[in-house]
Amino acid sequence: MDVGGVGFGARLRAGREAAGLSQQELAERSGLSVRAISNLERGRTQWPYRASLSRLADALGLQETARVEFLAAVPRRQLARPEERAAGDGGGRIPRQLPAAVTRFTGRISELAALTDLLGPASHSTAPALVISAIGGTAGVGKTALAIQWAHQVADRFPDGQLYVNLRGYDPHQPVAAADALAGFLEALGVMGTAIPDEADKRSALYRSRLAGRRMLVLLDNARDGEQVRPLLPGEPGCVAVVTSRDSLSGLVATDGARRLDLDVLPSADAISLLRSLIGPRLSEEPGAAAALSGLCARLPLALRIAAELAAARPAEPVAELAAELEASQLDLLDAGEHRADVRAVFSWSVRQLPADAAEAFALIGLHPGEHLDAYAAAALTGTSTAHARQVLTRLHRASLIQAAESGRYGMHDLLRAYAREQAAAGDADDSCHQALTRLFDYYLAAASAAMDVAFPAEAHQRPDKATEATSLPTLQSEAGARAWLDTERANLTAMAAYCASHGWPRHVIGLATTLPRYLMNGSHLPEAQTIYGHALDAARQSADPAEEAAALDGLGGLDFMKGHFADAARHYEAALQRYRECGSLLGEAESLHNLGVSEQCLHHNRSAAAHFRDAVAAFENAADKLGAARPLSLLARVETEMGLHDDAAGHLQDALPVLHEAKDHSFEATALTLMGELSLRSGQLAQASASFQQALTIFRDIENPDGVAGALCLIGEVSMREDEYQQASSYRHEALVLFRQTGNQFGEITTLRKLAEALSGDGQDAAARVQLETAVRLAAETGNTYEQASAHRDLAESHHRVHDGDQTRYHWQQALALCAQLDAPEAEHVRARFSALAVEAPR
Repeated sequence: MDVGGVGFGARLRAGREAAGLSQQELAERSGLSVRAISNLERGRTQWPYRASLSRLADALGLQETARVEFLAAVPRRQLARPEERAAGDGGGRIPRQLPAAVTRFTGRISELAALTDLLGPASHSTAPALVISAIGGTAGVGKTALAIQWAHQVADRFPDGQLYVNLRGYDPHQPVAAADALAGFLEALGVMGTAIPDEADKRSALYRSRLAGRRMLVLLDNARDGEQVRPLLPGEPGCVAVVTSRDSLSGLVATDGARRLDLDVLPSADAISLLRSLIGPRLSEEPGAAAALSGLCARLPLALRIAAELAAARPAEPVAELAAELEASQLDLLDAGEHRADVRAVFSWSVRQLPADAAEAFALIGLHPGEHLDAYAAAALTGTSTAHARQVLTRLHRASLIQAAESGRYGMHDLLRAYAREQAAAGDADDSCHQALTRLFDYYLAAASAAMDVAFPAEAHQRPDKATEATSLPTLQSEAGARAWLDTERANLTAMAAYCASHGWPRHVIGLATTLPRYLMNGSHLPEAQTIYGHALDAARQSADPAEEAAALDGLGGLDFMKGHFADAARHYEAALQRYRECGSLLGEAESLHNLGVSEQCLHHNRSAAAHFRDAVAAFENAADKLGAARPLSLLARVETEMGLHDDAAGHLQDALPVLHEAKDHSFEATALTLMGELSLRSGQLAQASASFQQALTIFRDIENPDGVAGALCLIGEVSMREDEYQQASSYRHEALVLFRQTGNQFGEITTLRKLAEALSGDGQDAAARVQLETAVRLAAETGNTYEQASAHRDLAESHHRVHDGDQTRYHWQQALALCAQLDAPEAEHVRARFSALAVEAPR
């Protein structure tokens, strides 16, 4: 594997040596084995998992641009053939989502042992859920640290992986809904976005199905109540859920068989031991001061760490003086239950020691709606340079006021976040909080647009203006690097959309909706797209802006289309078209016409589709958008091919292809190549058709478009059919079927099942062919695809007719005729004629 002339193994070795690490040391830091690192450096492992690359980047201390380039150095795993990956399991993906264990974890020996005892013998696990809850709802007692520490200790007992989510149950603005957490888990388990259901209960059922037969650990951190947790609990005895919460979650214990481990503050000896490990040996010289400081922190690990970091940063001052300073703090109590701990005093004491810029940054970081941020986002919040923001983040991390999530990215404990927001509100006389958040949202919108320009350059002219006063944007020079940035920030962008929609920034959520569609759709990030477009539609209607409403409706139509709900998609596109016409947006009108044509084509309304495509071409040409016109022109050729207008189709493709190629519109170029291949196929030019299909396949693989890959494979299989290579055709179509099932493309799955049946029948495997057709009938009925359901019944009738099974022949052509009567497509009459001819021939 070679990237830019430099093999990844050599790149990794150079990075390790620059960091002064041996393979053994890098293995210890990253959690990978020495053998795995050796295989990577020697080039024996060509496609490492993305999680392994992230752990290596963390271990090497790579930050920002260097980290993005490192992660992008290995292209995403090519779509392998069926024999190289298991069908439907995400390519053997094993999620390893546990956060890093807390440094200098101290004490909790009995609690760790109790958790392991609850887990049961190493050979078998029977506990469906373990709940860690704090007595009296005390925050900062170390629930998360204990859970993560234990999870790492027992990780080897869960060979199928570990899932983790911070549910942010006590965040007043952004608690994580169970449905959203399920979407993240399903994606980690290899389920493509198109296969993730919209409804929370269906997501939960699919999640439990994915866990069936596996041994996995699920850590549900910072839950608010049992209702938030219950849909996320595994149903398999081999899987274990660990839940942390300030609530006792008595409902889970009573009704779901959970076991509860109540967690108290640290024993005095452990609290002092933690202070000693953080402050150093000088604490031994002041045992009284150590006990006093421990008591002032109420022996809460969070408060102890903050106080200890401040003491360590002031090595010349006796600890007793620091303890006295803390004791003198007279601030309101932060509710800490029976321990009467003035935790706010500990926070204030630490923040007051910071320089003014760092203290201000701490308060503003608490406003961030996402879970993690980097130096670029911090710079936008604070209105400073990225270099300055990086220094401030380092200072806050050293003071234990923020936590390192991964290299260059930081999060904040929810208790500290609440305190930071209080501080921000207290100092907001000049509306500085609103200004800071506006800068942050400006930055994310500008950075997302810049990343999209690199990853999808052909549509750069259609995106909203990305002019901004943000201090700086990440340097993203490669498509892979741009996609890596979008992947990393996707959760933040989704959280931003939700926050902006409900807190008075409608233009920003609408801007995201018009910036990200190609990334969200091509990457099959449909749950995130649903959130963004749903909020964008609400924001647009509040603003009474028809153009913005149209853009959101277009996005929702795209979601329906990706799921195979073509009629629903067409309704959204029709509504968008009306809004665009109301506001006089010629480009918007052209896009909606194009989208309507695609939906109508999939519904087999070919004449209507052709009319929409022609109107779209004209609208794009009137708007002087040459590339925009080339897209519907190429798809018009597809409809014309199906209608037998081959000369027209060939002319339109010859006009469109050079424009698509020059604009680097790879997806549409590959689609046009498949259409050119289909024309060659119809004229009997098999070699030329195969060359076009192979060229399209290469492009689809390069841009990581699995649906495109599957479609191209089906067409290559058609060439094999023409050459009477039925087994080869079956192989290509089986490979395509696996891909369509992995992406959840049910329309592609149905049509491929029919094509696979055709190949099996050609090879004399009629019984196997009928099995595929029966599956196609069932799936078409489930998805409401009447045309394909009727066609599959027709295929079954013909199959049974060949083996002289009169009863089954009559049954299937009767079903086909009944379904055909429901079709309003002009082509239905032709289909009826074929079915009627079959009826006449059928034996009685």
